[in-house]
Amino acid sequence: MIRDGQPLRITGRGAWLDAGRPVSATRTLSLAHDAGVVSYVPGDLTLTVRAGTTLADIAKITGEKNQWLPLDPYGSADGTIGATVATASAGPLSSSFGLVRDLLLGMEFVNGRGEVIRAGGKVVKNVAGFDLTRLVTGSWGTLGVITEVTLRLYAQPPADRTVVIELDGTPREMAAVLRGMITPVLSPIAFQLVSRSISRALRLGESPVALLRFGGNESAVDAQISALRQIATPRELETTVWGSLRELDGKTTTAIRISSLPQRLLATAATILSDDLPAIYTNIDPRRGVMRITVSSDAPVGDGESDSNAAMDFSADTNGSSNVVFEKLPPDVWAAVSASVVADPLSQGIKKAYDPHNILNPGILGD
Repeated sequence: MIRDGQPLRITGRGAWLDAGRPVSATRTLSLAHDAGVVSYVPGDLTLTVRAGTTLADIAKITGEKNQWLPLDPYGSADGTIGATVATASAGPLSSSFGLVRDLLLGMEFVNGRGEVIRAGGKVVKNVAGFDLTRLVTGSWGTLGVITEVTLRLYAQPPADRTVVIELDGTPREMAAVLRGMITPVLSPIAFQLVSRSISRALRLGESPVALLRFGGNESAVDAQISALRQIATPRELETTVWGSLRELDGKTTTAIRISSLPQRLLATAATILSDDLPAIYTNIDPRRGVMRITVSSDAPVGDGESDSNAAMDFSADTNGSSNVVFEKLPPDVWAAVSASVVADPLSQGIKKAYDPHNILNPGILGD
């Protein structure tokens, strides 16, 4: 199909087709059925799978050996590992276990010429010196069709507990509690501050909340939660709440990610979380310095564009110290907000080298 030279829309299971800019292609190449385990070596904590393998299947396979892939991108666990790598999607666990590039050891992909290329693992680098694994990760399928990946696994923690803390009171009172939780004494494997709208959607109450997940041996986790009780009043939850938080993304029309200095986001978190904006979900990772804003499909028409502008304003207010990434926007908004992220000469040169005829997801990252 690639050798035909016709523009292609590359997909996994198609759950995120509304993400990225509109693609100028009439044919679809789906990797959904190219699934399965190629190699699993529990002793080495490595797993090689085909790109169409779902995150849920990987969790099931590795869980049988008390191992896991601590990669929890926003969206459903029915999403494929190939799409996750192609979009470099990450979730709350990334603050402790790293991003996709940190868990990816190698891959196989097919470039725009129809050539099969292996990178990482068996092949460290190509002759030009590029780390191809990191280059293709996050390229949204514009440099090659990912067909196989080799992943780094971890042993599952013996104890895995989640607690929630209500952040009620004035912004000043909330800020005091938040500062108390950012301490070396506490080392949660996931830590998210979520808005009132998310709290309602997850049926956690009417206040903004902090979600903390602790993993390790029983005594270490007990000590962590005991230390937390000196600061606030935690209430224990099932760990399934993290899946529910991720799945909210599937019901959104707009997704914006803002990265800034952790202390800068933490300083404004209480004020941001205090805003009661129905159908607009905001969650903050105070350790990574990442704020994610999504707009539900139930939001009034136009809210997605307003939130896009608000994100740009936030970035401007922080004197360029913040980075705004638009993952999902209404199609007619892209041109005004972020026409292209690949217009620079370096990106153009890389694209020409790997997809000279521009047939792979043309337009998804802009012109």
